[in-house]
Amino acid sequence: MIVEQMTDLIGNTPMLKIDPQVTGLKNIDLYAKLEMMNPFGSVKDRTAWGMIKDDLARIKADNMTIYENSSGNTAKSLQAIAGMHGVKFRLVSALAKVEEQKQVLQVLGSEIEEIAGASDCFDPTDSNDPQYLIERTAKGRPGEIYFPSQFTNTKNPAYHEKTTAEEILADLQQVDFFFGGLGTTGSTLGISRRLKEVHSDLQTIAIVSRNNHFIPGIRSLSQMWESELFKRDAYKDFIHVGEQEAIDGLLELSRRCGVLCGVSSGANYYAALEYLRSIDGTLTERKSAVFIVCDRMEWYISFLKQRRPQLFSEPEVENGISSFIDDPRAIVPEVRPEKLDDFMKDHPLIIDLRTPLSFAMRQLPGSINIPQDIFRGLVNGYNPFPTGKKVLLVCAVGDNSRYYANYLNSLGCDAYNLWGGVMSWCDIQVEAA
Repeated sequence: MIVEQMTDLIGNTPMLKIDPQVTGLKNIDLYAKLEMMNPFGSVKDRTAWGMIKDDLARIKADNMTIYENSSGNTAKSLQAIAGMHGVKFRLVSALAKVEEQKQVLQVLGSEIEEIAGASDCFDPTDSNDPQYLIERTAKGRPGEIYFPSQFTNTKNPAYHEKTTAEEILADLQQVDFFFGGLGTTGSTLGISRRLKEVHSDLQTIAIVSRNNHFIPGIRSLSQMWESELFKRDAYKDFIHVGEQEAIDGLLELSRRCGVLCGVSSGANYYAALEYLRSIDGTLTERKSAVFIVCDRMEWYISFLKQRRPQLFSEPEVENGISSFIDDPRAIVPEVRPEKLDDFMKDHPLIIDLRTPLSFAMRQLPGSINIPQDIFRGLVNGYNPFPTGKKVLLVCAVGDNSRYYANYLNSLGCDAYNLWGGVMSWCDIQVEAA
């Protein structure tokens, strides 16, 4: 087969039927849509191409630079396409958490602007969000910047509706369950939208990360605020997956099926099996289910090494934070903002987990700023605080700080959470004034 350019190879990816001896399913056939076999290595090849293909001539003629907010795969696809057409590409994002993705982008020639103060967690006080910064820059330089904006661009789901979904329909006569991880939510939304037009009883199950667990390409429900494409009612159910569970899925797909996939694919597979195994015995007729294999393993070796060091013959971190699963029903000691003055009489250590910019804008008196990414490494498997010293953790709305307070208490710390976070405390100050 001869092609004229690499973008001709985007799409038409194969479907793999997972061996029932691996899944243990008796009444459900499980299929993997191998999006890792797109030319630049991920499902985001479709997203990138679908968003910019119709505008490439104008982008090139006007000598525009493509800007995007991405954790890696969309940026990689956009850079590859831009390079083929002699167009400049610039990635603007929070600090790269997966080193290999950043290195590939550097090899491809990307301009990378890492926003050291940016948060990829929900924080309504953070004006340093990459999405906002690109939008502001593009408005200030009209005609110079092309911003595809994968989190808001309706061409994202539309291209998956037109291509990925149609390929699935061509391969399978019936699709009863569809499983997709939510990042921008574009691929899952577009695929399920088309599948439901043909199979009205389709059940779309969304995979999201557990709060404060980092799975590249998948976000938690609390982080969905950034994606305008997110439609909650498009999904029958949500399955929350942690880092270790995603790695378990990756290992089974790789070792037993020969699918050398990335972490989000492992999360999709793990969640699909958990859900399907729970209903398999209740079915009276045969069903079919599909999940997405998003990308490849090679880009996540550092992620795996950090969270599953025993794979590389290195010692495991005892009581490591990536293995901690927060029980939302757990009683975590909390301080109400209106009771803060009384709590301060015990001279607690107050740690603000927000970004430096948010902290600079407003903070509790006497608090210190240790951004969440740094704090996570500081307390991983270890309580660094003196016995008997009260520690008050603070974030924007009290969700992230509650998680870390719960984790620290499991290590023997006397940790508390500020209920409602800085936002609630600010409301109290306004009322008092």
